Amino acid sequence: MQQSDANPQTPVMSLHEIDKSFSGVPALTDVSLNIYPGEVHALLGENGAGKSTLMNVATGSLKPDGGSIVVDGEVFEALDPTQATALGIAIVHQHPAVLPDLTVLENLRVALPPSVFSGRPVGQVVDELLGRVRLDVHPADRVENLSVAQKHLLEIAKALALHPKILVLDEPTAPLGSESVEMLFDLVAEWTSEGTAIVYITHRMAEVRQLAQRVTVLRDGQVARADASIADVTDEDMLALIVGRRLASAFPDKRSGGSDEFNLVVDNLSGNGIQGISFSARPGEIIGIAGVVGNGQEELMRTLAGLAPHDGRVVIGGREMSSGDLLRASEYMPADRHHEGLIMRLTVRENAAISALKRFRKGPLLSRRREVEIVTDQLRALAVKAPSLDADVSSLSGGNQQKVVMARTVLGEPKLVLAHEPTQGVDVGARAELYRIIREISAQGTPVIVASSDAKELEGLCDRVIVLSRGQLVVELTGDEIQEERMVHTAVTSRTESLRTVVKTRSGSSRLSRFLQGDYAPVVLLGAVILGLAAYILAQNDKYLNAFNVSSILTLTAALGFIALGQTLVLLLGGIDMSVGPLAGLLVVIASFHFSGGAQLGSMLLGLAAMILVSVATGLVNGLLIRYLKFTAIAATLAMYFALQGFSFILRPTPGGNIDRAVSDIIQFKILDMVPVAFLLLIALTVGLEFALKRSRWGWRLRAAGSDEANARRVGVRINRTVISAYVLGSLLTFLGALMLMAQLGVGDASQGVNYTLTSVTAVVLGGTSLFGGRGTFVGSLLGSLLLVQVLNAMFFLKLDQAWQYYLQGLMILVAAVVYSVVRARVKQRVAA
Repeated sequence: MQQSDANPQTPVMSLHEIDKSFSGVPALTDVSLNIYPGEVHALLGENGAGKSTLMNVATGSLKPDGGSIVVDGEVFEALDPTQATALGIAIVHQHPAVLPDLTVLENLRVALPPSVFSGRPVGQVVDELLGRVRLDVHPADRVENLSVAQKHLLEIAKALALHPKILVLDEPTAPLGSESVEMLFDLVAEWTSEGTAIVYITHRMAEVRQLAQRVTVLRDGQVARADASIADVTDEDMLALIVGRRLASAFPDKRSGGSDEFNLVVDNLSGNGIQGISFSARPGEIIGIAGVVGNGQEELMRTLAGLAPHDGRVVIGGREMSSGDLLRASEYMPADRHHEGLIMRLTVRENAAISALKRFRKGPLLSRRREVEIVTDQLRALAVKAPSLDADVSSLSGGNQQKVVMARTVLGEPKLVLAHEPTQGVDVGARAELYRIIREISAQGTPVIVASSDAKELEGLCDRVIVLSRGQLVVELTGDEIQEERMVHTAVTSRTESLRTVVKTRSGSSRLSRFLQGDYAPVVLLGAVILGLAAYILAQNDKYLNAFNVSSILTLTAALGFIALGQTLVLLLGGIDMSVGPLAGLLVVIASFHFSGGAQLGSMLLGLAAMILVSVATGLVNGLLIRYLKFTAIAATLAMYFALQGFSFILRPTPGGNIDRAVSDIIQFKILDMVPVAFLLLIALTVGLEFALKRSRWGWRLRAAGSDEANARRVGVRINRTVISAYVLGSLLTFLGALMLMAQLGVGDASQGVNYTLTSVTAVVLGGTSLFGGRGTFVGSLLGSLLLVQVLNAMFFLKLDQAWQYYLQGLMILVAAVVYSVVRARVKQRVAA
């Protein structure tokens, strides 16, 4: 690789005396850094040293407590992601800032400025971006189905699209295979030759030597050495600066002697993505799994962990294990620690202890004292840096999170340990500790299997290495045969045939698979249920489709449908609005004072203005309580629920104030005496919102905020504005539903409306919108509303007791939840295979 010899005197960016603390704990203290154009500046340090925090300050994801940022001579106290992008600053995060519920294309559209896609067809731009990083996926694939490596490549593609002047690469090669690493290094050379300044964060010394011209080392949030020429610093000096001491050999001694009996036998193992794999291990041996990323390593690890069914035999300690036995007996350290390795909402202590609860038992209860003692000893042995045992695990650096996963593994006392990329994102000092602990576990007689994209790691750690290609074992290496060059050569020259026999799209998923996993599969299912139910009722009673009944169904659907659209907005954010029912009731009560018989036009306009003002105020208060006072969505809107209901009864203790008949007739006007104009308006509004949700930046940002708030903020989504505006718009849609309810009731009644809260949630969930946010459709909510009204209407025609209404609603929600989750899970398994 050609390295730039440029030594410009003026930095393109300077960070001056940056300070940053979290909950009073200093993360950065008086840190300064100069970044020069056309150079790679390596930023090194242990996990928790402050590297990622400093770069998050530089790219606008965090605001510093003190100091300044200078970009091209312009001074800033702080940046936000939008400003940073405008200034030509981009970052490839250690944990990719991708939105799992959005597609590949939508991730690119929400993260990149519109100018990236102007002037050329969007598909052409996307194909070019994905092609440059050799990311072989379909733009319509949902990102949650991508591997960790593919998510990193997508993150790199996003950075490429910006043509940045300053690019931060935070552990970019950790999950990548050798081919992708070479591609990235070529891109780094290309970028620097064009004048781009690159800050490169890594724990791999070889990469520093190969890429960097300058190096800065952080230790404990302070600068240990700044702006040194890479030629003036030896590897030993860098390691000593990083950990504060000289390190011995990284790898412990391998097995020598011991029992010749096998404690692990894998015989002709086949399953999703793997076929006919056989190998064995003796006590004290560590088995390594090598190969180009995506050739069955993850599938083999998940199968051995009991997370996937298998054919063939797995024998541990002389006992043949079923998938269920493996699930109970093994401890699996997955490569994707955020989504599979840790429970991010739990504390450090809870994550470490969760697999070892039986060790803390004292009679029928658990001993908190014993738990704290054992967990503390294990975390101390791994040198985990955390504010406290009860700090959220999400607050730790990536490397420290990985140590918590290792602590949980050790505490669980498993019969089989499976470590997939165990040192990904872990600093050199902690890496040696992890290797030592893995070796100790193996020496105690527990089989250990390590899958890693780092062939040098497998060479130094493992006693036996199997190389996989396309889900099949191509060679087994032992002793002196375990060499990095041989593993890589075997993997890339293998001629094994693919296990996939079905022709698939570029991403390995068919169009049908993408549809079944997409947002519109529930819509089609609901449509089929509605038509099937209608056909059944019509067969029982031929008056079902007469004009009066059809008009009644569509009118009732309009009232519920408008409110359900508003509920959809907040559910897409991962929130909920319990106040919509009482709000609708309060609005009808307000209307009863202004739309009574003989009311003047001025009074009616004043009533409409009051209803709109109350709607906006309700949504605004809900949003402010959630975003600024940190109420949970259910707590904030439930408080509003009671407040609005109370106001309704203050205004109308008893029903009164008849709505003018002419007003009701206008609101319920029908075409051909069958189709309410309001229902046509509901359809038009649904189509417009659906288009905006899927094709506009507003819709992408709304779903991004619900999919992953932290990552949405990283890509420039203004979360507070998005959430508050969604609650306000949701309340305005409730106002439209209240107009329909006003016309149907014909009187101000404070007791009406409250049922719309749970009914609207039911309609939205039936339509396929996730309660966790990020995915759903307005079309589904409309059909869910129609189905609920249809079920209520069916009670009369089928002569069923009214209680059946609730039975059928509950049954529909249960069936929908099971069907949606099972179908998506099976499609995921099929794609993985």
